[in-house]
Amino acid sequence: MNEFLLRSALKIDGAVSGLVALLSLLGARDMDRMLGLPAWLHWGQGAFLAVYAAALWYAATRRTVVRRIAVAAVVLNAVWAVGCAALLTADWFAITTPGMCYVGFIGVAVLVFGALQVAGLRRAG
Repeated sequence: MNEFLLRSALKIDGAVSGLVALLSLLGARDMDRMLGLPAWLHWGQGAFLAVYAAALWYAATRRTVVRRIAVAAVVLNAVWAVGCAALLTADWFAITTPGMCYVGFIGVAVLVFGALQVAGLRRAG
């Protein structure tokens, strides 16, 4: 029962990451036009998130949660949030208004996932 929050946070992060991976891999060109972020960035994001999602699901579904993966998820979520902030503030790409919303939403989402994972790690002991 102590690992419920951690398992749930990892599974939700994994499920959302998996969906974004699919969207990024299958719709990179359309997302390029709509968001103003290059297709190669979406393909890279999709490939990374596919592996990340699988690792989170693996960690969450073992008899005992794989803590190293959970801790890595917290760190990667923090790094991802910083990357989103950099995308929003730097002038690297001609990001559209929907692109700004997309990147901003993802930045907030990964912070929430990370916070839930930290809380879950603390509860699990």
